[in-house]
Amino acid sequence: MSAHLSLAGSTVADSWPMARVMAGMSAMPVAHAIDLAFLFPAAQPHHDALIAETRRHLGGCLTAIETALRVALDQFPEIAGILALSPDPLCWRMICDQPALLSPALLAHMRLRGAVSLMLRQLGQRDADIGEPVEADGQAVDPAPGDALAALALAESRWMTRGGEDWPMRPDVPREFFTEMVWTSSACLAEVVRRAAPDRADVMLAAFERAGWAVLADHDESVSPLMEAERLVRRMEERADAPDLLGTALGGRRFLLFAALAARRLRLTMIQVVDILVMAPLPQLAALCRSLGGSDGDYRHLLLTLRPVRPWLTDTMVIVEAERYQKLDEAQADAMVAALRTPASFRAKLDHLLSVRAA
Repeated sequence: MSAHLSLAGSTVADSWPMARVMAGMSAMPVAHAIDLAFLFPAAQPHHDALIAETRRHLGGCLTAIETALRVALDQFPEIAGILALSPDPLCWRMICDQPALLSPALLAHMRLRGAVSLMLRQLGQRDADIGEPVEADGQAVDPAPGDALAALALAESRWMTRGGEDWPMRPDVPREFFTEMVWTSSACLAEVVRRAAPDRADVMLAAFERAGWAVLADHDESVSPLMEAERLVRRMEERADAPDLLGTALGGRRFLLFAALAARRLRLTMIQVVDILVMAPLPQLAALCRSLGGSDGDYRHLLLTLRPVRPWLTDTMVIVEAERYQKLDEAQADAMVAALRTPASFRAKLDHLLSVRAA
C-alpha cells in the first residue's frame, strides 16, 4: 500500500486538512502535500505567524510578477483586452485553488523568507556598531561602508512592510525560483485567456512565452536582504573576522548581518546559515554556535533571540537545551559543520544508506 493511500484515510479526516490537496495528487511527495495542506487549508482558520508570513511573500511576489506580465502583454491587444476584464490579481487566487502548482523547493524558500521577515519584524532594526573608521596610509577607511549598510536596511524594510497577500512585493528571489514563478503566473493567465478565446490558444501561447522571457530578462536577484548582507560582509573584508563582531551584530538586532558573518567564518552559504538558525533541528543550531566559539551564555541568548520563529522554546526548554549544549565539545560541533559543507544531495543519500543499515 502506498504512503499516499494511507494518508487518505482516517488520519486525514481526523487531523490534517489534507483532503483537498491530496485528491488526485497521488504522485505528490507526502511531505510536500502536508506542507501545502497546512499552508492552503480548505477552511480559513487563523494562521500562525510563520504561515501568514509565508503566504504574504508568496502572494506578494506572484502579484508583482503578474503585474509585470500584464504590462508585457499590453503589446498584444487581444490578450490585454481579455485580461482587462479581470483587473484584480488572478494568479494568487488560482494558486490558492491549485496549490500543487508550487514546487517543494519554492515553498521551502518562501517559508525561509517568511521566517526571516518574522525575525526582522520582531527584532526591529537598531544600529549595530560594526566598527569605527581606521587609518590606512593616512586616510580614513570605513570597514563597513555606510552605503552597503543602508542598502541592507532598505532591503530588510521591504520584507518587514505589512500588507495583504495580494499586495505586490518585489520578487527579489534567486533566479531559479523567479523563473518558476514567472512560468506559473504565465500559465495561470494563459488559462484565463484560453477559456475566453479557445480558438486562439496557439497564437496566444506564443505571446505569453514572449512576455515571460521579457519579464525574466529584467530580473535582479542581487537586491534581496540576503544578498545585501553577503555584499556588506565582503566589503568589510578582514574586519568581518573581528572576535566581538558576531555578538555586536546579534545584540544590535542585525539578524542577517549576524548570519552573513557566521557564514563567512564557517565557510557555509548564507542560505545554509539562515536555514539552520530558523528551521534546522536544535543539534545543528548548537553545533553552529559552538563552532563559532559561542559560550553557554551565548547559546542561551541565541535561543531566546530565535523565539519569534521557534515559539515552542519555552523558558524550561531553553534551560534544558542549554544544559545539553554544555556537553557538546568543539570537535563534535566542527565535525557536524564540516558535514554541512558537502552537497545536500550527497548527505541525503548517505543518511538514507545509514538509516537502512541501522534498521
